[in-house]
Amino acid sequence: MQFSTIFVSTLAAVASAAPAATTPEKRVNLDLNAFNKFAFANTDLQYFNAINAFDLQAFAQLAAFNDLQIGGFQNLFNNNVIDVNALLQLQQLALLSQLGSLGVFGNFDLSTLNLDILNLGLVNGIGNFNLGSLIDSGLKPQIQAIIQKTEFAAVVI
Repeated sequence: MQFSTIFVSTLAAVASAAPAATTPEKRVNLDLNAFNKFAFANTDLQYFNAINAFDLQAFAQLAAFNDLQIGGFQNLFNNNVIDVNALLQLQQLALLSQLGSLGVFGNFDLSTLNLDILNLGLVNGIGNFNLGSLIDSGLKPQIQAIIQKTEFAAVVI
């Protein structure tokens, strides 16, 4: 028997023994309306989404297929406020959506992942500081123009 025949036979055996790719199963029915269909109510958060292009589809898929508990993010999409807490949640969303779009989580169960807002202890009041007061009102037309030029993909589960 030639070496090439043995090598090809071995590869064929390994390939046939490899597990077949499985279609992920939806674990949770996600109500998109509870999250404002993953559209930010706050203009400044819409702007951050426009310039950073968050993969909200990947984030929603983590909730539906990996059982990521995202109930704490409802205020981020529904409230028309930008404060320190919202910015911290936006950072969590950005990181999770990037990791989700890379496929890092695979078929892992993320239901035990704790995504509560960072506990700031005795200075917890700074979490409610309105960052909107720091944004120059003269920039609002430019922010609106950038948001309007950006096409946001609809999130579908």
